[in-house]
Amino acid sequence: MAVTRTVLPRKGLIQSQHGLTGYEADQDANWALLDANVAFVSDLQFGDLGMNGVVSGFALSVSSTLTPGVAVGVLYAQGVRYVPATPPSLAAAPASATCYLFYNSVSGFYYQTSPVGANAGDALLGTITTSASGVTAVLGATRIFGSVSAAASASGNFTVAHLLGRKPVGAIIQMTSSGSIWFQPAAPWDATNLYLAASGTGTTALIEVW
Repeated sequence: MAVTRTVLPRKGLIQSQHGLTGYEADQDANWALLDANVAFVSDLQFGDLGMNGVVSGFALSVSSTLTPGVAVGVLYAQGVRYVPATPPSLAAAPASATCYLFYNSVSGFYYQTSPVGANAGDALLGTITTSASGVTAVLGATRIFGSVSAAASASGNFTVAHLLGRKPVGAIIQMTSSGSIWFQPAAPWDATNLYLAASGTGTTALIEVW
């Protein structure tokens, strides 16, 4: 006799087979409770903390048409893991423009002029630059737990775009030269930029962001 299994919707737990003990209602209640409340590490990192973006892959490439190339990869949007088995299909990007490619877990891929997602939790894949007929340049987004290079052309305040597509949860400066770079205390970062200050010309750092 075929066994019909019930897969619970939230975490994919498989509910126990019925007809074995006579306590099916209790079993169902326990499994529903587990499904509603069990938490994975990803729920905290990519859901509660809002750490959405590309984990790996999704490399962008130029094209002779207005549709950029994109590889498979792993990303989180709205806290939901997205791992396509084959390269996803994209719509054509706007002609003669620089735009940003985002992914939404409900509506899919879209372009917009801002480096910040149109909806909370959207994942940025990168920047697309087009001519009238093709994609001429691409730049991948900063990965979750990625790094951004910073180089000061003079002492004092300066700004670096972080390309996370959202406000960082945190950031750490790692110096790669003599001198010092630090965050501007009034506003260290926002959804677009890191706001830094340097002790002198030529100071450089890698800034880990997540």
